[in-house]
Amino acid sequence: MVERADKPDDPKAPPHSPAASAGGPAAAEAGAPDPVEEEEPTSPRGDERDRPDRGLTDFVRRAVSAGVGAATRSKDDIMRAAAGEMRNWLEHLNLNEELAKALSKLVIEVKTEIRFRPNDEGKMVPETVNDVKVKPGR
Repeated sequence: MVERADKPDDPKAPPHSPAASAGGPAAAEAGAPDPVEEEEPTSPRGDERDRPDRGLTDFVRRAVSAGVGAATRSKDDIMRAAAGEMRNWLEHLNLNEELAKALSKLVIEVKTEIRFRPNDEGKMVPETVNDVKVKPGR
């Protein structure tokens, strides 16, 4: 019986032969990956996909993740809009005019009494009595 060089189990098969392209020993020497057999799982979580509740759990997880992402984007959009409106209002605010308007509508009544009395050492010491009232303007 004569053995042929293109046999897949032949370690002497040249690299260009069908044995090398099929992932034989010559292919392993060349650094090519071993082929995946049909019985081997390609993912470590292969068993989890077979469970019937896996689909529902995965769906809930993705739904919650999408909801949190949408809420975060919405919050960022609302904060960006509010900051823009506040900046615009502050840029157009004339604080001097607004303060003048507010003060022109008020009446501030200040009553102060200052008395000078001598202390035990004979020095003059001021005594003050203050009364301040703020009333709405007329």
